[in-house]
Amino acid sequence: MNDVLFTPIRLNELEVLIENSVQRAIQNKDVLKDDNETNETPLDIKEISKFIKKTVPTIYGYCQRNEIPYSKNGNRLIFWKSEIIQWLKQGKVKTIQEIEATANTYLSNKNKAM
Repeated sequence: MNDVLFTPIRLNELEVLIENSVQRAIQNKDVLKDDNETNETPLDIKEISKFIKKTVPTIYGYCQRNEIPYSKNGNRLIFWKSEIIQWLKQGKVKTIQEIEATANTYLSNKNKAM
């Protein structure tokens, strides 16, 4: 602990030091997040079958009809978990409250335009 140094510092200087430290931490977090996304492990059709709880033939049908995101490496199908999660979320059915909120927003915008 020889690196400890006590010195007077003004409040605004302390604020700047803290702000810079927080910004660096956020940037480092974003860099790590990007690394995790780019280093995502590809999954095969059996792993995706277990993940989305569908049979392998069903997934082949989805691929044939281009209904599911996938890549090909030679004859092998490759799936990325983040793309599959995004694909699953696209099929989300809206709740009554979400539909009503959308309708109210639409009607309020329409009334403003008149």
